[in-house]
Amino acid sequence: MKISRPAIKNNARILMSKSKPSPFLVALVFFSISYVLNFLLMSVSGQAQMFSGMMEAFASGNYDYMPTMPELGLTAFLLMLAISIMYLMMDVGFRIYSFNLCSGKKASYGNLFDGFGIFFKVLWLHILMFFFIYLWSLLLIIPGIIASYRYRMALFIMLDNPDIGALECIRRSKQMMIGRKWELFVLDLSFLGWSLLTVLPFVSIYVIPYKGLSYVNYYIALRNMPNKLNRAV
Repeated sequence: MKISRPAIKNNARILMSKSKPSPFLVALVFFSISYVLNFLLMSVSGQAQMFSGMMEAFASGNYDYMPTMPELGLTAFLLMLAISIMYLMMDVGFRIYSFNLCSGKKASYGNLFDGFGIFFKVLWLHILMFFFIYLWSLLLIIPGIIASYRYRMALFIMLDNPDIGALECIRRSKQMMIGRKWELFVLDLSFLGWSLLTVLPFVSIYVIPYKGLSYVNYYIALRNMPNKLNRAV
């Protein structure tokens, strides 16, 4: 039984128009914090200075200028790691907000910081997924991509079942995604045009909740399928 893309996306649009607090405002807060974290990451890594030097060279007509990444010390590396983890937790927080909204639970701005409440579980889950995807990618790029789709529901399963561990979430995601990877890939493709437009900040405020709510709706539809292979049980 196929999941209707128009139905889950239409439900996302309905939630966007009627929910309180507004998903657009929550997305604006998330986008603003993400922008600051990204700016800090670029500054610490030296990318901001490298880009500035490149623009100055081009402006002066020096088209032979070859930018080089600065060497990073241990402190800079640790700062970059900390900022990246903070971004991950904020991203998880927005997913929690989206999950609560789609599940009919109370959703609030505070959900953006709820990822820190399950910090170690989320971090361990992402480390495991990265490791497994990396191992599959050693074979060829295609097996790595397939593996990434196999584990896509793991975080939602963790949010839906907070008492189970990371490995069990991955196992259930693998089971849930049997015969569904292409369907999810097509759903991803349906957002391609919107994703390209996110270079415009005001478009991002619409796309972030639209995609977030649609993917949660997809998970919920998948979870509620009568087929045992498609249920996180």
